[in-house]
Amino acid sequence: MRRVITVLATVPLLLGLLGTAPASAAVKIDYTVTGTDTIAKTGSKLELGPGRLSTVLEASTGSITGTLTLPPVRTTFTVLGFVPVTAKVEFLPVGETTGTIVAGVVRSRSQLRVKLSDVTMGGIPAFVGDSCQSRTPMVVELTSEPGFTPVRGGTLSGRHDLPPFGGCFLAEPLINLVVPGPDNLLSLELKRITG
Repeated sequence: MRRVITVLATVPLLLGLLGTAPASAAVKIDYTVTGTDTIAKTGSKLELGPGRLSTVLEASTGSITGTLTLPPVRTTFTVLGFVPVTAKVEFLPVGETTGTIVAGVVRSRSQLRVKLSDVTMGGIPAFVGDSCQSRTPMVVELTSEPGFTPVRGGTLSGRHDLPPFGGCFLAEPLINLVVPGPDNLLSLELKRITG
């Protein structure tokens, strides 16, 4: 049996625990965010967070809007099986995170532009400038896993494409050869902030 709650049960629970009144009211919930993003082409796993997701749930419709912020992370992987590459990775939000909760299942959509800096290849700094980033935003669509509730949080996960990069000077062809692509796995753990 799926361990989820229906939206009809979720709304009264939310309103009761948060002390809000009418069912038409917007409920504000903030979460800490940690997780991983596993990049398929490089085989590397980015350790994400702790970040923050500030959301507003429209109790009458189940619609969700929010703002996702994640701190920069560093990644390390190898090219050609032996050349180590390191980089600082930033996820820059484009617009709001949106979503819905239907029959207890949360689905969210975020757009994030991915920026690279402090890149080294074989221990040698690679000049990528200040504008090395994905040419288009990375679109991330996540679905809650069993056990997730808006009141407590839980795990959201999904696969996403990583777009090609631009503005990376001479390093751009190599970056686009080894990094962008489909089937990357993002998993975020949300924990409600109380007090």
